[in-house]
Amino acid sequence: LRIPGGFSARHAPGAIPVEAMFAAFESHARAPPAFQLHELVLHARATVNQFEAKAYFRIVPDYYAIASRTPAAPGTAVSPHEVVNLTGRMRPDGALDWTPPPGRWVVLRMGYSLEGATNHPAPPAATGLEVDKLSRRDVKAYMEHYLNLFQAVTGPFGPNSLTSFTNDSTEVGMQNWTPKILADFRKLRGYDPLPWLPALTGVVVASPAQSDKFLWDFRRTINELLARNHYGEIARVAHARGLKVYGEALENGRPTFGDDMEMRRYTDIPMGAMWMYRAGGKPFPSYVADIRGAASVAHIYGQNLVGAESLDSRDQPWAFAPRQLKPVVDEEFALGVNRVVIHESAEQPLDEPPGLTLAYFGQAFNRLDTWAGEAGPWLRYIARCSYLLQQGRYVADIAYFYGEEAPLTGLFFDKSIDVPSGYGFDFVNSDVLTHQLSVEGGRLVTHSGMRYRILYLGGSSRWMTLDVLRRIDELVRQGATVVGRRPVGSPSLRDDPAKFQMFAEKVFGPPGSTAVRQVGRGKVFPAGSLSKALEALGLQPDFEYSRPQPHTELHYVHRRLTSGDLYFVTNPKDRVESVRASFRVAGRAPELWDAVTGSVRPVSFKIADGRTSVPLHLVPYGSAFVVFRKPAQGDSLDVPAPQRRTLLTLEGPWNLSFQPDRGAPAAIVMPHLASWAVSSVRGVRYFSGTATYTKTFQLPPQAQGCRVVLDLGKVRELARVTVNGKEAGILWTPPFRIDITKDVRPGRNELAIAVTNLWVDRLIGDEQPGVKKKYTFTVIPTYEPDAPLRVSGLLGPVRLETAVIAVDRTTCKRTPKPSASHLGQIARRNAL
Repeated sequence: LRIPGGFSARHAPGAIPVEAMFAAFESHARAPPAFQLHELVLHARATVNQFEAKAYFRIVPDYYAIASRTPAAPGTAVSPHEVVNLTGRMRPDGALDWTPPPGRWVVLRMGYSLEGATNHPAPPAATGLEVDKLSRRDVKAYMEHYLNLFQAVTGPFGPNSLTSFTNDSTEVGMQNWTPKILADFRKLRGYDPLPWLPALTGVVVASPAQSDKFLWDFRRTINELLARNHYGEIARVAHARGLKVYGEALENGRPTFGDDMEMRRYTDIPMGAMWMYRAGGKPFPSYVADIRGAASVAHIYGQNLVGAESLDSRDQPWAFAPRQLKPVVDEEFALGVNRVVIHESAEQPLDEPPGLTLAYFGQAFNRLDTWAGEAGPWLRYIARCSYLLQQGRYVADIAYFYGEEAPLTGLFFDKSIDVPSGYGFDFVNSDVLTHQLSVEGGRLVTHSGMRYRILYLGGSSRWMTLDVLRRIDELVRQGATVVGRRPVGSPSLRDDPAKFQMFAEKVFGPPGSTAVRQVGRGKVFPAGSLSKALEALGLQPDFEYSRPQPHTELHYVHRRLTSGDLYFVTNPKDRVESVRASFRVAGRAPELWDAVTGSVRPVSFKIADGRTSVPLHLVPYGSAFVVFRKPAQGDSLDVPAPQRRTLLTLEGPWNLSFQPDRGAPAAIVMPHLASWAVSSVRGVRYFSGTATYTKTFQLPPQAQGCRVVLDLGKVRELARVTVNGKEAGILWTPPFRIDITKDVRPGRNELAIAVTNLWVDRLIGDEQPGVKKKYTFTVIPTYEPDAPLRVSGLLGPVRLETAVIAVDRTTCKRTPKPSASHLGQIARRNAL
């Protein structure tokens, strides 16, 4: 299994790499296997290149890259017409009763056996052999037994019991046989595989190229059986019991066989996965492709909901607060996710924090985290975004055919998807091309209602089956636009090469042709450049923006509503981005919907040439919904931006009291704001939990009639603000500002800021030499004694500010408070 550099294998600073410890332990506990070589035989006959991989005994990243390119030496290949089936000549005792005709014969006996693979990880009582995933009968029996075990405890499934279950990413290795595979092969591929079976052992049948094509058909059959008989049967059994199915596929790279879109088409909520990545960095391409694939399945087959195994990590114990989690979830939203499934939340039967975990994996998202009591606004943010992104329909311009050889996570394991920025797209496979797409008015349309302007041939589509090529020909002649190079041939043995080249000529023209072709009512761009085709078609980006700083980068997703359009835009960088954003929408006035606060407000805009431009100011890792739902009253609008003025800077000293039983003193006085990690007091330096800063201040007279905003500056990690005994709110992401107008009063005011940090510092403190009392309980090692302490606490500067309309400098004209809307009232039910 290839481990990508973007994978969260990089442990948190100072964290103990637990997996490496387990690996070292296992290597000592388990002696390496010993082999004795008794005989070595070298053969001169031809052999299929890397037949073990081509017969699915193992996986390679690209099967086209290991094609057999050397012709077989004369007399070393086997003719399929000379392969004799001797199965009926076997006696019950295993003896062969056959008199061979004259000549030199090789008797090849083929059988199959269990791999011995068991499901994992699971408790011993639930561990057993993996089911035959290619057998519908076996999968059905397995699922019926599995669900019966649950129903014996829960009773009937339903609203007050279990409602759904997740089929996680497949990680149990290879399978290349099932008792009915020969009959299944004949049905699916249309010819008898038996004369070609010696190729599974490396024997060249007919020629190396033809053997490769048979082996492609063999792998394709296995892939289809896996999708239909495993994923499909799981869904059928679950639905019969009233359950919904969440389903992942390959997740990362190409760990085993199968096509990830094909696997997930049977699920109710197709899922991908997104692991944590370094702050300010990017997710690894394999995870981007995985989520894009899940979203494509939902869009095309009409599921709408797109799930993601979210925020997974490894060797990063209790290392994240919502501030660091937000940009990763925002990236998921921009990729099409609208149902977040947090990995993971272990039950905590003991009140011994930070508690139990799923070994060294996951977020440890549970009631014993330091910031569990302040998690509400973070969860409401996820709920609001998820709810809004479930409305309407995804907008895409491009249907991206990625070929018939490799899954998405394999094709884009370590490279980006070759679609220009600003255009929405869905992946499509051969099933979608053949059964889901039609043409209406020059647009490609699916049964679910998705519409695309272009069919792009990317990925491994330089080889395609004759059925796919015929279908492309049909779609083009009906009016579709196709962008892609002429395919070089079919990978399948059943396809006639002459017919293939005939259709390739009809659609793409002669080899090497790059001129745009009119084919029937449609167009073909055989040069293969997607960006040039988009330009030639005059199809402008759905979303674009100015780049005032080097490497400015925004991500987006577009949903079309019944009465307008909704865009989610996110800033993936830890810096402010102020841009001019342009949307392919006209005639409607944009609004900014803030999912952090739940507010809705108008925004300046200009409409021209069928587009609407809007100024966007995004804080570090900021996000916004730009919603077009009301008719515009003109081609432009200038909304004055409020300007902030400092009324008062709250300097030290600060009274600081600490959560008890965490090793810190009850209270101290801080002369000025600084990280707890630099304190000379040992208990403060290693403190984890909530500490409350208190201070009194006099409200300046010039605040009269103004909106008063409290700006905390920098906070690590969350802050609960109370003014004069009234809770104003919880701040968890930049900017750490909150309107306290309704809470302040003339004259003297009392301010309390309860700040919560991470468990990391206390975990490090408990590992110090000579420590007499430990305040934490874990089931895995966490941090080294010399690990760096995290910046913690209120860092400031803390200021009182007013919000002033820029056009009125003479008085403190109060800015209108953002209007309340249903956005701020969406219930938690959509959170997870």
